[in-house]
Amino acid sequence: MTKKEWKRRKRRKIIAVISATLIVLAGLTAIIYLVLGELKKSVGNSVRDDSLYLSVNGVTRTGDKAPLVGIIYVEDSGMRGLTALELRNRFERADIVNPLSKEPIEKGAHYAIGTDGVCIEMIPLTEKAPGGDDRIIITYSPGEDGTLTKDEEKALDDLISELMDEYSIREENVIRG
Repeated sequence: MTKKEWKRRKRRKIIAVISATLIVLAGLTAIIYLVLGELKKSVGNSVRDDSLYLSVNGVTRTGDKAPLVGIIYVEDSGMRGLTALELRNRFERADIVNPLSKEPIEKGAHYAIGTDGVCIEMIPLTEKAPGGDDRIIITYSPGEDGTLTKDEEKALDDLISELMDEYSIREENVIRG
């Protein structure tokens, strides 16, 4: 092998190594973007974090296993102008008084949606919410004027649509209380 052929072969090896490295980096970058995109798409504005689940206290979360889901029940929390985290924290305190009925809140909900348009899962769907045997219960906190914000309305519609698809729930089984 001549010196010229040897240099050519060495250059080809270097080019092959650099090309393979660039292809691997491009593939890894694509995978990272796909994963981040899927996470963003699946989570959106919702927060699914085990640390945000309500404590099992027998009042707002019983820990009882849920039967098959058949109904989505959407209800006003009775509390105005709260973000999802504020609403979740109010439910965490079982002794909190509902401002509308002046009685303690004695039921929790699977999801809380606040005026900020964020959705927090408070009770896992493998458990039933108090007062909801075969229901997924979604509670929301309308603005001070009693209406839903645009962000809250979008988060509610997105969540309902996602749950309907996931559990094959028909439109007539979505109840707005």
